[in-house]
Amino acid sequence: MHDLIERQTAIDAHYEYCNKHPDAGFPVWSLKILEDLPSAQPEQLTDKEQRIFLAAMGREEKVCKQVDDGCRNCRKPYEDSLVRTCHEITRKVKGALWMI
Repeated sequence: MHDLIERQTAIDAHYEYCNKHPDAGFPVWSLKILEDLPSAQPEQLTDKEQRIFLAAMGREEKVCKQVDDGCRNCRKPYEDSLVRTCHEITRKVKGALWMI
């Protein structure tokens, strides 16, 4: 996630725009929408959730390995294996949701 903005920055920009363009008719409800937006930061996983995720991905990786092994000649050379995709998913989830 590389395009996160702070809620307060958006609210400040709203007020600034309204002050510069008083005739624009910017609705008051738009400010309420900004104030009520949920956080763009992902919620961190607890230890228990991390263990469950890793166990589930471990099981999924075993199934993917069986499919990969059974389909060695079916896949195009440029296609990734399912096991590699499982590893990428795990890496991305760890990067986004693990407590640091």
